[in-house]
Amino acid sequence: MDSEEIRVELYKRRKEHSQAKIADRLGVSRTAVMLTIDKKIVSKKIMQEIADALEKDKEYVFPEHFLKKAS
Repeated sequence: MDSEEIRVELYKRRKEHSQAKIADRLGVSRTAVMLTIDKKIVSKKIMQEIADALEKDKEYVFPEHFLKKAS
């Protein structure tokens, strides 16, 4: 998924899973969540929490970090 798709899906679930709520649950900053969504930093715990909120596999939401490229 690209960053915009992640944001749209989180917005649809904002009552339970806003970026702020994800940050609060994990004890991280909102900026860390935003930068993870923008794929500017890598945090496996934040990526997993976002994937869980979207009810998707982390490999689907962040394939560039979890799927190995064929050689």
